[in-house]
Amino acid sequence: MSRAPVRRCLQHDRSGCGLACVAMLAGIGYAQARTLARALAIGPRLSRHRAGGGAAARAPRESWRTDAGQLRRMLAVLRIGSGSERAVGDWRDCGGDGLVAINPREDGTWHWVVYLHDPVAPRVLDPNPRVRRDPRRDFGRMRPVRFVPVTLPEAAG
Repeated sequence: MSRAPVRRCLQHDRSGCGLACVAMLAGIGYAQARTLARALAIGPRLSRHRAGGGAAARAPRESWRTDAGQLRRMLAVLRIGSGSERAVGDWRDCGGDGLVAINPREDGTWHWVVYLHDPVAPRVLDPNPRVRRDPRRDFGRMRPVRFVPVTLPEAAG
């Protein structure tokens, strides 16, 4: 059997990449993933964003930053199996479909993407709306650091 198709979902919040990845894996909309996160007390939190300059850049704003445990809780509610988070240093270390934390920043944050493993044509679905290529296959530009294996539902029929 083959897995159900996974379609790209864009994040609607600056730090909503994890929510968008859950939406992709579950086949739901971003707003539904955000509602689920609220119900599970995963967010939002107020944070002070520092990109750019001026006082407005440091004004409090909602943050939807998520860690692997929070994303796994959301997936469990949606009846999607996931395994324990593990450190990876290369895409070859991601042995199956899953969530991957990429491009770690100095402030301890990262960006979540969905990795769809295929021995012939692996691909990444990136929720960042500034990324125009879908799916992504520019693996040299993405530095994986954490991997959460996911068991995707099988295709119906």
